[in-house]
Amino acid sequence: MDEAPKKDILLAELERERSIRRTARLLSAKRSRMIDELDRLISHLSLLVAVPSKTSEGSQTETDLLIEAAKRIDDPVFTDLLIQIIQERKK
Repeated sequence: MDEAPKKDILLAELERERSIRRTARLLSAKRSRMIDELDRLISHLSLLVAVPSKTSEGSQTETDLLIEAAKRIDDPVFTDLLIQIIQERKK
């Protein structure tokens, strides 16, 4: 008699695990696409926004300007993601 409830619990847990794995796969794919899009945006940013050319030794580089602009966005999670992508491109 105890077999049926245990089987139902096991089936429910298997279904839950399958749903979690499917959701994680979809989230991972979406995250990858978003990072690719942000990377393309960052690479084309100099075409979209006038970035001052480096005229003196004290001037900021384009990377420094991008990081400074990202820090001024009122979204810490998005800012951290942008800075991570910018720093990865720098390497």
